[in-house]
This record gives sequence, structure tokens and C-alpha cells, in this order.
Amino acid sequence: MVNFTTLLTALFITVVMVPFFRGLAYKFNAVDLPDERKVHVRPMARTGGLAMAVGALVPLVLWASPDLFLRSLLFASSIIVAAGFADDLVDLSPRAKFGAQVLAAAVIIVYGGVKIQHLGGLLPDGWLLPFWLSIPLTMLVVVGVTNAINLADGLDGLAGGISIIAFIVLGFLGFRVGNPVVTLVAAAVVGAIFGFLRFNTYPATIFMGDAGSQLLGFLAIVLAIQLTQNNIALSPALPLLFLGFPILDTLTVMLARIYHGKSPFSADKNHFHHKLMRLGLSHSEAVLAIYLLQVVLVLTAYGMRYCSDWLILGGYLVFCTVVSLFFFLSAHFGWRLKRRQEGEFNELQKRLIELDKLTFMLKTIFRLLQVNFGLVLLIVTLPSTVVPTWLAWVSVISAGLLLVSLVRHKSRKFHNILLRLSVYFTLPVMVYSRAISKGLSGAGAWWCDYGIYGDVAYFTLVLLSLLLLKFTRRSGYKSTPLDFLILGVVLLVPVITPQPVAGVSMGAVAVKIIALFFAFEVIIEESRRWNWGLDLVVVGSLFLVGLKWL
Repeated sequence: MVNFTTLLTALFITVVMVPFFRGLAYKFNAVDLPDERKVHVRPMARTGGLAMAVGALVPLVLWASPDLFLRSLLFASSIIVAAGFADDLVDLSPRAKFGAQVLAAAVIIVYGGVKIQHLGGLLPDGWLLPFWLSIPLTMLVVVGVTNAINLADGLDGLAGGISIIAFIVLGFLGFRVGNPVVTLVAAAVVGAIFGFLRFNTYPATIFMGDAGSQLLGFLAIVLAIQLTQNNIALSPALPLLFLGFPILDTLTVMLARIYHGKSPFSADKNHFHHKLMRLGLSHSEAVLAIYLLQVVLVLTAYGMRYCSDWLILGGYLVFCTVVSLFFFLSAHFGWRLKRRQEGEFNELQKRLIELDKLTFMLKTIFRLLQVNFGLVLLIVTLPSTVVPTWLAWVSVISAGLLLVSLVRHKSRKFHNILLRLSVYFTLPVMVYSRAISKGLSGAGAWWCDYGIYGDVAYFTLVLLSLLLLKFTRRSGYKSTPLDFLILGVVLLVPVITPQPVAGVSMGAVAVKIIALFFAFEVIIEESRRWNWGLDLVVVGSLFLVGLKWL
């Protein structure tokens, strides 16, 4: 439960800190100006990394056991964030940036004990790298991957998305092999990234800057090395798969620059995400394509965690060859995606419009979606469950604030923000608490059971939401790469946690939470005015949670 609490705390802190640091960015001129090699067209605050750093590191300071590795990790991470933020402010020279990264790597190597000492089956059995080789190799790997994630941060949500997928699997691997520190750090970073992506998904309102991208790369490679080097059953080649895409991207870009007589650190538009957009993919589609590749890589890493190191290395080289060959051929033959014109209705939509039935059908689906969402809230809150004290207080306070906002009836935008925060920070805990309660065994009334009726209710939520989005002509809810990322996480969790955790199927819990959030967002965005029914159902559910604690 501490990992889940850490994740939620990191998410909450990040969500609160992003607007604060975004405001400071414009005061201190910490903004990213558009130019010919960038895809944004207006100055963007690049202080999101500070919000992520605060969100991820504060829970670790508060709750983690202060062992030597964690203290070293926190200190080294502070160096990375400080140097990255200085670079965001004044554009440090490459020598200064590398100096700070080397210093942070030295801290984690010397004091944290993180070293690449064994290479598994790549060396004769029992061989360890000598000290004079282990230290510089670890330094090279840590600094290299830190910069690889930094260079991958070229599109909205890209660096955060590929990092969060890696941290999820790192956290689960840490849990499986009994490394609680790695699990806790990964949970904190996942929460911080999720909180940040709410503001960074295309079109972004803030960038993470060098402070954020370097922190993600540094933490990812340090956790990967710590995990694989301290558990001989895990292949030490796994970090190649966890972070293989940004590593390949960085190496190919640098080699191409050297081949053309340029500095390997010069800026251009030859990263993989640039090439995908030249193929005709939109901003969001390019990000989504890279997400899918990253999911494939980390799932492969998890599935091959005990396999031969040579097999993992060979598989990664095949992946590199296929990706590089694809981009070479696409550029050589000028491949480009053919697209349908925007605003064109499909045949079914045209037929419904001709029959003058589309508006009636949309209204009916929307009302059914609202009713079904209310029923699912009752499924979650009515049965007997164990409610933590903090959740009861948060629920009652949130319900009170929502009632005040409804009575004043002034700013719908502010009210929707308050409504989202109330739902996001209570429903996941309630769904999880309901799953571990006695009601899971079938006790209670048929209409509030988690058996087939509950499953049908959740399935209906998703079905009605998809139908509404399929046929609506309004520009309300718009899917983003973050939605697909969350969907990928839902599919990823059951695969890497096939066995229940504490008697609970985490995959089933994740699916239910995402179904609720998806339907909730669709209802809010497709509402043309104040949605009193949704508000009252949420307020009533929050008060029920508080009463259950009493």
C-alpha cells in the first residue's frame, strides 16, 4: 500500500506544483523559444521538470527508509535537477552540462555503490569487471542514457511517455525480486510523470526542460543498473531493452552528424520523431507510434528477464536493424501516408443525418452514459469496504467544496477542475478498497456486487463512451496520446502481474479505474452546460465515503 500511496502523493504534488512553476517560468524567462528545428510556435515554459522533481523526491524523503543508496540517489538527482534548471535559464556550455552529469554519476557510483561489475553470459562464468574498467563503463552508461532521454524530448509528451513505460516495468521487477527501494522510487516517478503529462500532452502548456528530461534518464538507468547488477538471476543486458529506443535514436543521430562532418552535439531535425512526422504522421500519431514501440521493448524485456544475455543482445541488434532500415527506405523512396480529408463523414453518419436521427441517438446515449456512471459509483461506494481515515476526510472536504461551488454557480471551468481533482484522488482508492473487501467474495446485494453485474456495468461505460465519441459532431472530448498511454498501461499491468497482488487482480482494478476515468472525462467534455446530475452523484458518493468511515 505504501507504493500506491507514494504514487498518488507524487501525482498530487506534481499537479499542484506545475501551475506554480509555470508562472515562475515567465517571470525568470525560463521559456523555450520556437525556431526552425522545433515544432512549437509560441514560447513555452520549461519548468515542468522542477514540478516533477518535487513530486517524485518529496514522498521519498518523507517515507522511504534512508539507506545509503537512496541518500546517494537523492543527492545525485538534486545535482542533475539543479544543473538542468540552470541550463534552462542560461544555456550552459556542453562542458558544464557534462561536468554536472559526471559529478552526479560519481556520487551514485562512489557513495551509492551502483556499478556495472558483471555482464552475465557475455563474459566467462564468474568473471567480474576490474575496478579500473567498471567505474568508467558505469560512468559512460549513466551519462549517455541521461543525455539520450534528454535528446528524445522533442515532442509533447514523448520523453515522459517512454519513461513512464520503463519505470512501470522497473517497479514491478523490483517488486518481484524483492528490491523495495527500486519499487518505491519507480512508483514515485510514475506518479510524478502522470501528473506532469496532464499538462504536457499535445498541445502542451509546459515543457519539462533539461531539468526534467535529464532527471528521468538519470533515474531510469540508475534503477536499471541497481536492479540487474544486484540480482544475478536478471540479465544485465535488460537496460538495453528498457531504454533501447532513445539510445538507438541518439546513436543514429550522432553518427549521421559525424558522417556529414558536423559536431555530434549540433542541433537538427533528424530524430526518429521528426522522421515519423515527415512520413505524414501528425504530432500525436508520431508520439503514439513511439509509445507502441516502447511498450513492445519493455514487454520483451520483462519476458526475457531470465534469458541468455547473448539472446537479448542479439534481439536488440535485430530491432535496431529493422528500425534503421525502415527509416532509410522511407527516406530513399519518399514514402508518405495518404490521409482522408478532414471533416468528412463516414457512410453511417451520413445515413443517420439523412434520417434526422443522429441528434436523438446522441442525446439518448449521453443520458444512458450518465445513468450508468452513477450506477457504477454506487457499486464502488455502497458495499461495505474499509475506508482509510485520510480518504474519508478528503472525500468530505471535496464534497463540501463542490457543494459551495454549485451554490455560487459562477465559474464552470474552476468547478470542473475541482470536480476532476475530487474524482481522481478518491475513486482509484475506492475501487482498490472495494476489490480487497469481503464484497469481492460475493457478499452483498446483487446490484452492488463485483461479479458479472459489475463487469457488465464497466463494459457498458466504455461502450457508451465510444459510441458517443464515434457519432458526435461536437468538438468536446478529444483523444490524446495520454489516453492511449493509459490504455497501454492497463494492458501492460495484467501481462507483467499475472498473479494477484495481496489477493487482488491488479489488472482488473486498473481496467475498472480507467473505464471510470474515461467515461467521466467524456461526460464532462460533452456537457454543454452545468451537469447537475453528475455533480450531485459525485457529491453524494463522496459523502457516502465519509459516512462509511464513521
